Amino acid sequence: MILSANAKYSNLARAKGVDSWEALKAYVAELPYGRTSNPKDISLVLNEGRGTCSGKHALLAAIAKENAISDVHLMVAAFKMSAESTPKIRSVLEHFHLDSIPEAHCYLKENGEFGDYTRPGKFFNDFESRILDTRELFDYEDIAQEKTAYHQNFMKNWLRENALPYSFEELWQIREECILKLSEGG
Repeated sequence: MILSANAKYSNLARAKGVDSWEALKAYVAELPYGRTSNPKDISLVLNEGRGTCSGKHALLAAIAKENAISDVHLMVAAFKMSAESTPKIRSVLEHFHLDSIPEAHCYLKENGEFGDYTRPGKFFNDFESRILDTRELFDYEDIAQEKTAYHQNFMKNWLRENALPYSFEELWQIREECILKLSEGG
């Protein structure tokens, strides 16, 4: 499908030389993983040339909406992130004596199929067996707030259920250290 909408995000994509839905998904997947300077502005994924799962998939969902591409849903899943599944975080988890930590991950559900455009070759089935909960997100423009609220509520419940020796704030900081490890090169 050609991106023909004369709309904010579609215009940005075409300015980057991307003019079809399939090309856009591939282009976004190739962008480096990393937070933009303002997670509330999904246009920065294209303008700064990087993004997290949230920004990348919210941008894709917004462009799908602008172009009336039907049956594209922005999803979030809470999943168990461990050193086995995510080797870059091993040192952080070991330091805090944790086997895993809940992480929230955004992806698309398109025509009943799951698509993960966070990185090239990184697809939904890489973490599907570790999913603890999933739901659809609806506010593309404020994905940072909606995903964070979902993630924090999930983590608070998980912390209570697992009786860990950390406060929510401490556990969230451990999670932030894990995310920093994921952003490091190599």
